Amino acid sequence: DVGDKVSRELRSFGANILVRPAADTLAVTIGGVDYRPAGAGATLDESDLVNLKKIFWSNNIVAFAPYLSVPVEVRGRRVVLAGTWFDHAFRVGKSQVFRTGVKELHPAWKLEGAWPSDGEVVVGRRLALALGVGLGERVELRLLSSVIPARFDFAHRPELVEGQAGIQTTKPWVPALRQAQGRLSAGTTPASGNSVAWTVGGILETGSAEDDELLAPLAAVQKLASLEAKVQRVEVSALTKPEDSFARSDVTKLTAKEFDRWLCTPYAASVAYQIGQAIPGSEARPVYGVADTEGKILDRFGGLMAAVAAAALVAAALAVASLMLATMLERRVEIGLFKSLGASNAQVAAIFLVEAAVLGLAGGVVGYAAGSFAARRLSESVFGAPVGIHWLMLPAALALAALVTLAGSAWPLGRGLKISPAVVLRD
Repeated sequence: DVGDKVSRELRSFGANILVRPAADTLAVTIGGVDYRPAGAGATLDESDLVNLKKIFWSNNIVAFAPYLSVPVEVRGRRVVLAGTWFDHAFRVGKSQVFRTGVKELHPAWKLEGAWPSDGEVVVGRRLALALGVGLGERVELRLLSSVIPARFDFAHRPELVEGQAGIQTTKPWVPALRQAQGRLSAGTTPASGNSVAWTVGGILETGSAEDDELLAPLAAVQKLASLEAKVQRVEVSALTKPEDSFARSDVTKLTAKEFDRWLCTPYAASVAYQIGQAIPGSEARPVYGVADTEGKILDRFGGLMAAVAAAALVAAALAVASLMLATMLERRVEIGLFKSLGASNAQVAAIFLVEAAVLGLAGGVVGYAAGSFAARRLSESVFGAPVGIHWLMLPAALALAALVTLAGSAWPLGRGLKISPAVVLRD
């Protein structure tokens, strides 16, 4: 539970998977020159986003937000207007409702004011200072020539950029170039000149590119750009397992058994693969900067927890050894009496080991109850939510307590068995 909660807290980093139109990831490079048409911008259907909650790892997807970015002119300045979901009730199936949007995707964002509704816009902090606008002011936005292609939209966000699969063409290169241009032109290009006047509902501070952008409800931007029900990219936040060498295997070279194991492990790459298969015309890729950072933190946290647990076990064993040694000294007459009556070392040892095991089991019950209570209170304090109580851990805790008790009793008991009956009974 603690590992899952730490992973959820790390999700405040934002998206660790990006979904884009496959056409916008196709590059045609000839002589070092990118021949993709500058005005093209493929899109995805908003209606296909429901498939995100239908994949095998759907429960691991904690939040996502679609984006549609268009260039607009505000007070003589060319800026990016991004339409997205803020706090969106996303219906999954007939009855289940999944709330998502940037509010869930980026909980660390600082907002002055409120998330915008229809006719409102959020202005990034740096852009608000540059434009000289504040809360409650009305700003006029004039749509410029075309939608911003996903590849240019990501160009100013290095934390979201992944290496693109380029196609290095050779002669005859003309058919390949025309084919690529045809695919990239599949997105609809909005007409320029549309103007709207919206009210500034909030000032947003993120520490990233959004500080220089305008954010508005997705439906409003779609209507302004004449791109109803279209999105340009989707940022996805998913609970994933830290990646290892197997996670980044070439799936085309895996055997059927290895592929099933890879697909059934919640790596960022395997979750992205399933998303790409579920949304038509899309390509999903992990944001390795975020995924690697999260993996390193989780690995170090796991190592820290293991070290703390090991230190606690060693301390418990030393405490048991100290207590057992004192017991041996106090009961040396009893040990001598047992031996004088014909008891063997094994029989004497069995008496003390049974007593130690019973005390260890009792300590395990008390420790489990106290540990569960402390973990619950600590989790509420740190994560804002309690950890669950797993009763299956009780037998494991009892077994471990008994084992540590017996291990700690071994050395003192060995010394106690060396006591001579004649010496202690004479004294």
